[in-house]
Amino acid sequence: MLYPKMREMMDRVRPFIPFVLWQLIVLGCCYRIWVVFAYNPMDHIWSDPERHWVQGIDARRDDPIALMDPILYQLYIGILAKLTLGIPKLIGFYTAALSLLTPWLWYRFLRELLPSRNLALLGWAILAWLPSWTAIYSYFMQETLMLPLLGAALWATWRCRRKPTLQAFVAAAILWTLAGLTRSICLPLGLLALVWLWMAQGDRVRRAAVSLVLLAVVFGPLTVRSLDRAHLVAPHGIGGLNALYARSGGFEINIEFKRQGAGWGYGFGSPSMGARPFAPLSDWHTSREGIARFKIDMDKGAEDWDTEKAKLDLDLPRYLWLTKENLIFLFFSESWPDTNRERLIGEINHQLRWIWAPMSLAGVLLTVSLWRRQRERLLPSMIVLWFVLQGLGLVVVNEGRYRKPFEGLLIAQLLLLAGSFRPQGLQTATPIPKKDAEVSLT
Repeated sequence: MLYPKMREMMDRVRPFIPFVLWQLIVLGCCYRIWVVFAYNPMDHIWSDPERHWVQGIDARRDDPIALMDPILYQLYIGILAKLTLGIPKLIGFYTAALSLLTPWLWYRFLRELLPSRNLALLGWAILAWLPSWTAIYSYFMQETLMLPLLGAALWATWRCRRKPTLQAFVAAAILWTLAGLTRSICLPLGLLALVWLWMAQGDRVRRAAVSLVLLAVVFGPLTVRSLDRAHLVAPHGIGGLNALYARSGGFEINIEFKRQGAGWGYGFGSPSMGARPFAPLSDWHTSREGIARFKIDMDKGAEDWDTEKAKLDLDLPRYLWLTKENLIFLFFSESWPDTNRERLIGEINHQLRWIWAPMSLAGVLLTVSLWRRQRERLLPSMIVLWFVLQGLGLVVVNEGRYRKPFEGLLIAQLLLLAGSFRPQGLQTATPIPKKDAEVSLT
């Protein structure tokens, strides 16, 4: 008796669901525009946002810090500065457009992934309103470009699963490359996705050949660039500084560089060092202490990097201590710099840090329990890979900001699991034409 009544109720409500979701989406988009113009990125030129801005407007800057970051965000800032001449209203216009593009691109991915258009619209509404994906667009941070590119790459990947053509595969490869040149964490995710597609679909020789050509054309010149300035093969940026800091156990890092007679010195600490991630429940804070000091002669290539790394005794107890703290920072620390608690959106963003760990646990339990029923394997695999690299890899001292790509992936996975619970009579998905039927990768 219960099921027929529930089905009757759903039949009455279903026609109004798209209307409600569209209203939420439109309001969310309007709010995203307001946030960018109310808290313009040009009003926040300090710390990391200042570094990204200066690196972008100075095209020939080749100091060590400029070589640490992937290049695409620097190119984006350079183009943005040229288009706008730094005029705040124009900066707001283009940044608001990028902010709006982000949840829409993820919606296109969700349309490919999910069995129901309504679920995809729900995902769009959630991401449009998500504070950590909204407030970040008030700052010049890499995530503002990485998030839309990651959504586009995921969209292209699942589209290639449905339409297994060479053109679709190449589009996915290009978008994953662009995402990886914005934030390096996207490169292994893209490699997993492309290898998955390559193994599951035909025409492997041509796909491999095109991929190698793309790899050579994009990463070849960037490798020459890194060899010339740092004597390292690092087309995606030099990540050694972050890795040394993560493994050192130091509260701060001080690093000196030499190259062809010139010298640079940098000292900084992660925002996580001053954080109280469990406040007000606990005053827990990091056990890191002191200043970790390193010296790198860039003319020697990898020699000094390897020497300094070898000095860090990373035995099992030390690894477990550093990893435990890194996981706490990742899942519970605030998302600096977009958690300005003097603003309502910053305060909400700060408080919402509590939801990601329980949502992750719920996602794991549901995914395991529905493993046979829910045949999607690629998305959970990407989430696991992200967790291993970002959470367990000690490649960087984690911050809440590094959680942002995971937030989108987790929401997508939970929506997919929600679709698995829906009775067959309540499905609202539009059937995919037979010629476009999805290729199973399981």
